[in-house]
Amino acid sequence: MPHLALALLGSFQATLNGQPVKGLNSDRLRALLAYLAVERGHEHPRELVASLLWPELPDREALNVLRSALSNLHRALSDRGAPSPFVLATRTTLEFNAASDHWLDVAEFEDLAGQHDVAGLDRATALYRGPFLHGVSLGDSPAFDDWMLFKGAEYRRSMLGVLGRLTSLHTGRGEYDEAARCARRQLELDPYREGAHRQLMVALALGGERSAAL
Repeated sequence: MPHLALALLGSFQATLNGQPVKGLNSDRLRALLAYLAVERGHEHPRELVASLLWPELPDREALNVLRSALSNLHRALSDRGAPSPFVLATRTTLEFNAASDHWLDVAEFEDLAGQHDVAGLDRATALYRGPFLHGVSLGDSPAFDDWMLFKGAEYRRSMLGVLGRLTSLHTGRGEYDEAARCARRQLELDPYREGAHRQLMVALALGGERSAAL
């Protein structure tokens, strides 16, 4: 069974054993996989998923389109008939298989974001390549767009918190260049974040760049 790696913090990336997954050639199919992976841990009624991704279609037609999409997804992931497929499907529900051989960047990011050491927080920042599912757009599915915006805002807030703690840790260790770098990255995400401006001024002043701090 191949190893699946999903990176969703930034543009959508999916690999099997290190090679890009072929067949995930539509935003709708990528959205389906991303939604199930992020909302892992419980079953989702097929009707709910179908209405989320194909809200403009009548219920029966949306379920038929979902069935076809699932077939394409299994084909792309090469897990059809596997003992531990990535997506578990019954007649009425769908679920991402937490026991499958996979890696998910948002799961690791969530774990690392709760740490308090520089090494762990640095790994978290490396995972955050950009806005959640950047470039994915369904256009005619406001419910999915709302979900994507909500999750994106959640990850962005978490990233800002990570960078804020990193800035303080580097400042406390006398690593003022690193502290300034982390403060500036906060401001790239939120130019009006007053705490980050203060952290940047402190790092610059303690690093001997008083004119820049002023």
